[in-house]
Amino acid sequence: MATGIILLIAKIFAWSASDSASVLSSLLDSSMDIVASMVNFFAIRYALMPADNDHPFGHYKAEGLAALVQSAFILGSAVVLLVHVLDRLANPQALHALGESIGVMLFSTMATIVLVLYQRWVYTKTGSLAIKADSAHYYGDILTSLAVVVALLAANWQVYWLDPAVALIIALVLLYSVYGIVRDGLNVLMDRALEEEDEHALIDLISNCEGVRGYHDLRTRQSGVVQFIQFHLELDGTQSLKSAHAIGDRLEAQIQERFPRAEILVHHDPV
Repeated sequence: MATGIILLIAKIFAWSASDSASVLSSLLDSSMDIVASMVNFFAIRYALMPADNDHPFGHYKAEGLAALVQSAFILGSAVVLLVHVLDRLANPQALHALGESIGVMLFSTMATIVLVLYQRWVYTKTGSLAIKADSAHYYGDILTSLAVVVALLAANWQVYWLDPAVALIIALVLLYSVYGIVRDGLNVLMDRALEEEDEHALIDLISNCEGVRGYHDLRTRQSGVVQFIQFHLELDGTQSLKSAHAIGDRLEAQIQERFPRAEILVHHDPV
């Protein structure tokens, strides 16, 4: 949020000095970044609250709701930007204070690179879908900031049509990001299964565990930072209950090592 506020103030200065449509597009994008980060901040704090009587499975789906709120704000900013861009495409205008504006956009690019690197490190530690989505959006900001710099350089050589053209591309990128955020949010809310790669890793662990005859009714879902895994484990029915549970405990420990934030439910079936 702090990074977003700093960049917003810098871009307001650059836009007011240059009247650049591409800088305006980046400014609106930064304002939506702040809103998105604020929504993520409160959503993640709520999602990390421990389970209670009213929410025995935790509050993890708050991240999915936050994603839908983000998408609504971003969609609104993209529509406002499109209206401005279409007018500027029809009536190109000379730009001012290009040097200062280019300096602001380069500063924005460097600050965003640092932020994205930090966010990706946090995601590897937490697995937060909200952080992952925010990082992907800021990565797009790096590319759009560089595109704005190109447009401002072109305006320096009196190629004014490139400025609104870049702004149009940024607006379309914002619309596409809405699609991605809505998709990820709905995946959380609709209990979508784990990624195919993760499910294959899970099946390998089950199949290669010594003493396991097979499995059935495997179900998985991702909810915020937590994965929920449940299945029926087929074991030799002639062995003692203690031996059967020892096999199940060993397998559960292996799964927990691979998915440290998972909640695992195993039902032991004799065969």
